Amino acid sequence: MNELLSHPHSPSLYCQPESQLPRMKYLWCSLLAGLLCYFNGSHLLQAESSYPAEYKAAVNSITVDELKSHIEFLASDSLEGREAASQGGQAAGTYIRGELQKNGIQPGLVDEGYFQEFDGGFRNIIGIIPGNDPELKKEYVVIGAHYDHVGYGKPSNSRGGIGQIHNGADDNASGTAALLEAIEALSQHKELPRRSLMFVFWDAEEMGLLGSKHWVNHPTVPLDQIAIYLNLDMVGRLKDNPLCLFGSRSSYGLRSCTVKCNHRETGVKIKFDSAIRPDSDHWPFYQRGIPFLMLHTGKHADYHRPEDDAHKIDYEGARKCSQLLTQLALDFALQNEKPKYRNANQDILAGIDQQARIDSSEPPRLGVAWNAEKYRQGNLLITQVLANTAAEKAGLKVGDEIIKVDGKSPVSEPGFAALIRSAPVKIIMQIKRMMEDKILEVPVNLAGQPVRLGIEWKTDESDPAVVVISDIAKSSLADRAELKINDRIYEIADKSFASSDEFRKLATTSPLPFTVLVEREGLLKKFTIQSTK
Repeated sequence: MNELLSHPHSPSLYCQPESQLPRMKYLWCSLLAGLLCYFNGSHLLQAESSYPAEYKAAVNSITVDELKSHIEFLASDSLEGREAASQGGQAAGTYIRGELQKNGIQPGLVDEGYFQEFDGGFRNIIGIIPGNDPELKKEYVVIGAHYDHVGYGKPSNSRGGIGQIHNGADDNASGTAALLEAIEALSQHKELPRRSLMFVFWDAEEMGLLGSKHWVNHPTVPLDQIAIYLNLDMVGRLKDNPLCLFGSRSSYGLRSCTVKCNHRETGVKIKFDSAIRPDSDHWPFYQRGIPFLMLHTGKHADYHRPEDDAHKIDYEGARKCSQLLTQLALDFALQNEKPKYRNANQDILAGIDQQARIDSSEPPRLGVAWNAEKYRQGNLLITQVLANTAAEKAGLKVGDEIIKVDGKSPVSEPGFAALIRSAPVKIIMQIKRMMEDKILEVPVNLAGQPVRLGIEWKTDESDPAVVVISDIAKSSLADRAELKINDRIYEIADKSFASSDEFRKLATTSPLPFTVLVEREGLLKKFTIQSTK
């Protein structure tokens, strides 16, 4: 990751034998059909039973041992910190080229081979897996990681230990290794992607994103043919922390796509950060109107110091990052439409919608207060009747004890508040009143409409097929199901929705009990909404 920018002071022709074309077409069409079934189906959590075997095989071929081998070499003292244009940097580039050749990855430049050389002996390294769709193969999913570091460290780029070797195991041998492992996995299934996959190892990132800036100014393919850019920068310190993911609001549906990929194999907590900073190689792409996602496990005390060594890497965490990257690359290489750029510089959640307002400006449905101590003992004794409410209009009085509400006990689960919130407009209350021998049956016309879930929600412009819980009514069905504010709802009763109106219809018409599929910190989980009966 670039210190200078984040702190103020601081293509070849590809020929497929004609005899293989029918089988190739069958394979990717079969895979696409499986993925479309997965994405468009109404049961996201059944993915494991319908997910294409080739896809899973690619993801699960990524190993800790190979990641460790790559990182230990790239972050060894012999490479002297991989400063751009240094002998160590050149050796790292030669190593990466050898890995591309070993995996049968085509050179990214027709005449120059794998190396795109630019100012001062710097070298970007580019490889390609051509797509299999006659039209979509003209578009590219670009996946990148910078392979340089800061060498022996200088006052402008070191946070301590100037003059000592800065091995940069996390920054960014980890991202380089994760990309190499993803490339090996994808190279074993070259029949899968419809779009072409371009892999780029950036040089001179630590000097101000020079490699990625050079490429966007001298692209090897037209920029308008780039579907999305995926970036890896410092993915070696995951441990028990959530993975940081940037760029999810730079197009539409990127967050939900990431969550679905994460659910299949990796299952890591994800922190979706809406900030877009000029501190890594995603920035030149975003400036040119290209959507991006960046995986990052966070800065730490060893950042840009000699102590950033290979033995401190969380290799299992780096494996999960590489697996998630592989899934994302395949997903974007298979989708019918490429992601549409979205300017996320001034982003907020918009379009507030609500099923039930719970602020003080709305009148209560009934309009009574009751004795909490007596309630805990099993009696609901009214202590206050608010003016101009349903309770006053029905003739309820202070001292009345509510025995039943439409035949249900007001003190048993789920409780009186939830019972009133979900009750129909017209109810019958059984009341025991002082100085009265008989139990009274009092008809009450409640204010407002019954609340099914008891939530307020927002729609998210960048993820329109999801709603975000913004508030939860106490003792409501949602509260009792342990839903939380900021949970993102994907499905109700195993049905997806495309808009807030469709969500409202499902929430109000689905028979109870029903399930709600929720994303929380990048993980999908089902919750059951139970009836109050």
